[in-house]
Order: sequence, then C-alpha cells, then structure tokens
Amino acid sequence: MTPDARRKRRLAALGTFLAVSIGVSFLAIPFLSGFVARFVPASVEATIGAQMIDELGKETDFCQESEGLQALDIMVEALAAQTDGTYEFRVYVADQELLNAFAAPGGHIVLYRSVVEEAGSAEEIAGVLAHEMAHVTNGHPARGMVEAMGYGVFRLFTVDDSMGAELVKSTVVNHYSREDELEADRSGVDLLNAANMDSRGLLAFFDRLSDRGQEIPGALEFLSTHPSGETRKDALENYVSEAKPVLTDAQWKALRTVCQETGPAVYVGPG
Repeated sequence: MTPDARRKRRLAALGTFLAVSIGVSFLAIPFLSGFVARFVPASVEATIGAQMIDELGKETDFCQESEGLQALDIMVEALAAQTDGTYEFRVYVADQELLNAFAAPGGHIVLYRSVVEEAGSAEEIAGVLAHEMAHVTNGHPARGMVEAMGYGVFRLFTVDDSMGAELVKSTVVNHYSREDELEADRSGVDLLNAANMDSRGLLAFFDRLSDRGQEIPGALEFLSTHPSGETRKDALENYVSEAKPVLTDAQWKALRTVCQETGPAVYVGPG
C-alpha cells in the first residue's frame, strides 16, 4: 500500500469514528438530560421560567381579581409547605380558553382560565395544581429544558434574555412521557394528602374531561393518550382519600371569578 493510500485510509477511519461519535452523542442527550439537569442552578431555572412567563404575556393577559387570587394562594401555600423548599412556587392564571396547565422551570406554574371554568369544585383545581407542582419537584421541567436546549445546554450556565423565548418555541412544556405523567399524578396526590386536602379532585377532573371527550378544543396534557385518563385513574384509586374541603364556599365562589379582572402577569405563592 502506498503512503498516500494509507493516509486516505486513516482519514476515512477517523471520519467514520467521528461520525459514529457524534451520532451516539445526539442519541445520548435524552438519556443524559436528567443527569445534566441536576447541575443547572435553581436560580437559572427560575430566571428562564420567568422569561417564559414574559413570553406568554405577549400573547395573553393574566387573571387578576384579588379575592380569586387570594383563594388560589391558599391552595398554593398549603401544597408548597409540603415540599422541601427547593423551589419558590409562583402560580399564574392565564386568560385564555385553553384547557391546560403547565409547569415551567424554576417553579413557575400556569393554569389557563378554562381549567377554572371547567372544574366542578375547588378540589379539582387543587388536583391539577398539585399535579403541576409535582412535575416541578420531580425535576421534569428542568429535564425538558435541557433536552430542548440540546447541544446549547451549556448556555444554561450563562443565561441570557433570549432563552425563555427559545424554550417556548421548542415546546418544552406539555410533552412529558407516560412515566412522567404517572409520577406527577402520584406525587401530586401525595402532596394533597400531606396537606390534609381532599385528594379525590384529580380523579374527578379526569372523569369530567372523559365525559366531554373531543368536545373540548385545546385540551392538551390532561387528555393525553399516553397514558389515558382511565389508566391514570386506576393508578390512583388506592391513594386518594377524603379530607377537609380545600376552600370554603365563599372562597370557591371567589376563585371562579378570578378572571373578571385581567392585566399583566400576577402570581400567587410563597415566592
């Protein structure tokens, strides 16, 4: 073999090695995201979450009626007190007809107006809220953030003002796995039980959505087919329990009118 042929062979081998290495690295991102997410500072998570709320605020107003927010705050405070304090929860109600809720990085949680309108009781809203808080405490938004950033993940350690917009566009929210959803359901019920709040509301909310079926436009996470509402109900049947009402009748009535006043983002919570 001539020297030139040997050189070409070495270059071809090196090229193959690099191509395989890059391919393996891309495939490894989803598997490594949970590990990498542990090293993202909580302050960075909170900053990016706030940017995502700012981006949402360019598309919609937020509900601001004070008595309604006070009622919601009772739920948030009671549930947050059962967590380890890693996250300062901030909960918003977006004035949009979308039957959904999502947890952004850093403890920012958004309930859409239709969740309040569709719910038949304060316990149902508490179930949705506890589910989203459980996503946060289980690290699901942080892992989703890392996956969405891909090979730009190291920018997370030098956060800039564009990241929130990028993550909103990458649909980091509402794309959890079957395992994530089931884990958030169970952990959410655990939060409710620890707070001595009636934890049957999440099951009641699943029933409500199931009864409405495809009549509900824009129902995203809670009508996900992976897993189905029935699967999620069955997994929780032995864990939910009856307890004291989440709110008084007056507080529940106030929460139902939380969107009578709207404006820029306002949050409730211990943060």
